Amino acid sequence: MELEEVIEAYFDCRHNKRNTMNALRFEIDYETECIRLWEEIEARRYEPNRSIAFVIEDPVKREIFAADFRDRVVHHIIARRIYPLLEKQFHPDSYSTQKGKGTLYGIQHIEQHIRDCSENYTRDCYIMKLDISGFFMSIEKQKLFDCVMRFVGRHFSGQEYDELEYLLEKTIFNRPELDCVFKVPRRKWKGLPANKSLLGTDGKSGLPIGNLTSQLLALLYLDELDHLVTGEWGVVHYGRYVDDMVLVHPSKQHLLEVRNKISDWLEVHGLRLHPKKMYLQHYKKGVKFIGGVIKPGRKYVTNRTTGRLFSKMSRFDHILGDARKVGKQVLKELLATMNSYLGMMCHYDAQRLFRRVLARLSARWYRFVYVSSRARRHKLVLRQAYV
Repeated sequence: MELEEVIEAYFDCRHNKRNTMNALRFEIDYETECIRLWEEIEARRYEPNRSIAFVIEDPVKREIFAADFRDRVVHHIIARRIYPLLEKQFHPDSYSTQKGKGTLYGIQHIEQHIRDCSENYTRDCYIMKLDISGFFMSIEKQKLFDCVMRFVGRHFSGQEYDELEYLLEKTIFNRPELDCVFKVPRRKWKGLPANKSLLGTDGKSGLPIGNLTSQLLALLYLDELDHLVTGEWGVVHYGRYVDDMVLVHPSKQHLLEVRNKISDWLEVHGLRLHPKKMYLQHYKKGVKFIGGVIKPGRKYVTNRTTGRLFSKMSRFDHILGDARKVGKQVLKELLATMNSYLGMMCHYDAQRLFRRVLARLSARWYRFVYVSSRARRHKLVLRQAYV
């Protein structure tokens, strides 16, 4: 491995993590830190540092283990080597963690699949949505490692193979739950289902949510299933976002048969379908998928997403009521949050929702921002006095 590869991975890594304390400590003397990390990898002395553990509530309660910044650099080293190859192998309708294949891409493609299968809403077809129970926590590390190394073995040899094997082993079999820093009180874990947490596991299964490698390798783990569904099992109209699958087909019976095949495949790979999260309806009923509701000829924002938006607006409204609390950082966060939602809404049939948002903007908001609208695209703009 060349030192330049570590430095390039560092620059990739700091792109979105530059303001964290770990990143700042690394950046103070990044050249020395990169050399030290490179030497550890070359001498096979690299060991992952402690992770930071916390729980988020939005959009659902979830446990996060945030890797130390230098370990994130290692994750980027792995990703830089294998992602271009993975991208060529991944099923075209496998979404998430890939450039240009986020939630909006997934929703638009599922909408097109429904339109194509129903021949522009003129023929009957059915939508089946499935969810894998406790996906990340149920992945068996040894099976994942074997799967990844089969892929690596097809594309790498010699020193490159040995380096990837070493880094992947250190990353996949790492147990951050054994020695982590808790960012929030342990009581925050109360109510989190056992199959949603690494704490208390035996270490044989489970990947920390939040790591780039966890997301990327999990996609690879299910890639074979994607190709089976659309190839051997005959469901051409299909899409998957991490552990959420949507299948569209003219025959309800065929979908049920494929569901059984999916269940059998998952069982062999140490996973199982969520018994209570199975949806099968005529396309006219629509389907909820990754934050959107897809119905014939239109798309809506889900009630959950709308609720999160209004909850955040209430928090900002409270802050804006006290001028002493309103600084540049607050206004920066407000603009980023609100314009993210408004930008998302322009891709949906959301004019009614936009009017509801406007109705909730009290006079205290307009002291700092104004609404700019053009061609059904809306955003909040900071008034000149506060730029």
